[in-house]
Amino acid sequence: MDGLPLRASAPALASLPAPGQMPAGSRLSMIAKGRGYLRVGIATDAPPAGLMNWRTLRLEGFDVGIARAVAAAIFGAADVDDHIQFHAVTTSEREDLLRSNMVDMLVATMTITCERKRQVRFSTPYYESTLRLLVRQDAGIGSLPDLVGRPVCTSAGSTASEKLARLPAPAPRLVTRTRIADCLVALQYGAVDAIVGDDVLLAGLAAQDPYTTVLGPQAFGPAFAAGGQLDEPYGIAMPITGDAAGDNGFVSFVNGVLRQIMLDGTWSQLYDEWLRPGLRMPGRPPLVGTLP
Repeated sequence: MDGLPLRASAPALASLPAPGQMPAGSRLSMIAKGRGYLRVGIATDAPPAGLMNWRTLRLEGFDVGIARAVAAAIFGAADVDDHIQFHAVTTSEREDLLRSNMVDMLVATMTITCERKRQVRFSTPYYESTLRLLVRQDAGIGSLPDLVGRPVCTSAGSTASEKLARLPAPAPRLVTRTRIADCLVALQYGAVDAIVGDDVLLAGLAAQDPYTTVLGPQAFGPAFAAGGQLDEPYGIAMPITGDAAGDNGFVSFVNGVLRQIMLDGTWSQLYDEWLRPGLRMPGRPPLVGTLP
């Protein structure tokens, strides 16, 4: 833990350097001039956050748009994909990818938690997600208590799996898969009776199967919802390198980019394009913590 409140992060830069003019000797300068591209981990099988458009062979989604905004702030908006090296990542391997120095940052539906803040650095939240429950429409399931003793699926290494594992008995039987998309296959084949996950991810699954429905927060009951257990604030994760000044500078730059896109309308455009169709509600940029 970095000693800060859960959603707090390094202060956002009040003024971003111009693209292509990163401060000499900084990590940003090394990325921009020494290497020439930003390395980003993305969950490529998690629509609408991240997915591959096989017609255009281009990555798309809300998280991808956030990553491109950071790259554009370093290199400029023109031909921004020429300056990004995307790495596909699953939920269970995200921290390992950072620790191995394979990426500069992860924009991969990664929830900020106290435990994870001991392992990586986080930006301020770029999206406030919440846990939801996905079931078959004709299953007669309306709440988590209806699933006591029955198999419920979520992705391995996710905060949803940790929260379900902590439920006191009697409780649903936890089943994990490498990818949240594998949980949908298990639901369709009757191997599990429900899926627990973030609202963004479950909206993407529901869009793929019209015979499923997403249940709201009331399905978890007041005891589960108490203490913010349904909250899933997404943050951009960055490595802890041992260079505290360099780490702080990089996080502050990323927070400055997030502040800028939340204030100039870019965040809202990305939300309306990728998240609003599935979530069916207007979005509000999470201007919290260090973002005034």
